[in-house]
Amino acid sequence: MAFAVKVREVIAMFDPMALHHRRCREVRANMSAHLDDELDAATAAGVKRHVRWCPNCRRMLKNLSRTIAGLRALQSQSSPPA
Repeated sequence: MAFAVKVREVIAMFDPMALHHRRCREVRANMSAHLDDELDAATAAGVKRHVRWCPNCRRMLKNLSRTIAGLRALQSQSSPPA
């Protein structure tokens, strides 16, 4: 039984869909930092590259960007004039 588990783990390492989903999780974990320009150049380039061809991550980044922009607009409206 342990051998069968190991074989599945090795196959999963090379499964294109598993690799894609793993990359999506990595990119999604970095989206907020990417929008705040907190990533190093290589990581930011990787996020941009992935989002270019992944429609789900592209949609998620776009929605996150809109949400952040909306929250910033609300924050600026609710702050008292100086």
